[in-house]
Amino acid sequence: MLPAYRLLRKTSLILHTIWSQFQNRMTSTRSQLLSFQNRLMTLIQECRYEGTPPSGSSLSIPEDTFNELALSLACLQYQSNPYLRGYLDRFHGPPSLWTHWKEIPGIPTHVFKAYDWTCLEENERMRVFHSSGTTGEKNSRHWHSHDSLKLYEASLLQWGRQHRPWTGDSLPFVHGVFLTPPPHKVPHSSLVHMFDTLARTCTASATHQFAGEVGKDGMWQLPLREVAESLQRQTQAICLFGTAFLYVMLMDYLREKSMTLSLPKGSLVFETGGYKGQTRALSKADFDRAVTKTLGVEPQNILGEYGMSELSSQAYPIQQQPGTLHAEPWHFHFPPWARHRILCPEKGHAVNIGETGMIQIIDLANVWSSMSVLTEDLAIEHGRSFQWVGRAKEAELRGCSLSTDHFT
Repeated sequence: MLPAYRLLRKTSLILHTIWSQFQNRMTSTRSQLLSFQNRLMTLIQECRYEGTPPSGSSLSIPEDTFNELALSLACLQYQSNPYLRGYLDRFHGPPSLWTHWKEIPGIPTHVFKAYDWTCLEENERMRVFHSSGTTGEKNSRHWHSHDSLKLYEASLLQWGRQHRPWTGDSLPFVHGVFLTPPPHKVPHSSLVHMFDTLARTCTASATHQFAGEVGKDGMWQLPLREVAESLQRQTQAICLFGTAFLYVMLMDYLREKSMTLSLPKGSLVFETGGYKGQTRALSKADFDRAVTKTLGVEPQNILGEYGMSELSSQAYPIQQQPGTLHAEPWHFHFPPWARHRILCPEKGHAVNIGETGMIQIIDLANVWSSMSVLTEDLAIEHGRSFQWVGRAKEAELRGCSLSTDHFT
């Protein structure tokens, strides 16, 4: 019995040592991720465009700095996420072999639906954002901690302030109306968290309200008559924030009631989030015409944004030159701490300017999840910006997306 006891004790000590080494390595990696976040936060707070965005001027994070940051974060996420490590070891090799951020493969968004795709330990996961998705579609999950939410909000506000409706550090309206439900009704919506962050930031100079509701089926709704009457009573410039499908619901109601609004001069419409299969979809030109006709908002005061729950940064339209037809499609660009690539669905290589492909986004603010995300969206490449086209078809997704089996 004694030799067996000694063998058992020796085995136990070995296993304990292995576990301790693993725990120490994870603690060290977490410390490095937090250090990376602190460095990135400093860069974000210092970031400015060198010139005006329409000129296509150089971003204020140099390419070599972005490259170094991206490769460093890729290595840390490789160490922290076992699903990512298994996938890279099987198909691409470890990040230590890469020399440029363009070599970093995109992780398909459907992976966020199948796994807890995160570098956070379970006890750190205090918030989760779900993708809204198309009706009937399974939702993605993007986990956040207190630290990652600080980074999310810093990225949102710093980049947002360099685009309309911001004018510097102020907002050119006295009242903001958010057509979505309030944050406490939809705690897993990254879009509503974004709107709430904007609302909390602008309370010193403007009031705000969340007008939307959640139906019994879980779908977002509007109390259409109340919203229409409230908008009729406005006497000073306001800004409406909402998803495209909520605007269509409102505009269809106004048309059915033979109502047209004339919002006060200088009012703005901020649209994001798409249609999600909940209403008929409109082209940008048709949407702009409908907004102008039913709400009385001038086309140049219709604003937009491109974002998703799996990201921590947003893309805004490049400011159009005077005299440009504002119904033209938006050309979106990400902040200096993010990059986009438009990839050929069949071959995976970057397309040429003017060609269409799948959007890959490298977002350094995604410190605690996946810095490289391959979306299910199609876009036209325009160099430092892209023109969103729409969701990819099933055939295109099969051509470039990976099965979840590749990550096990």
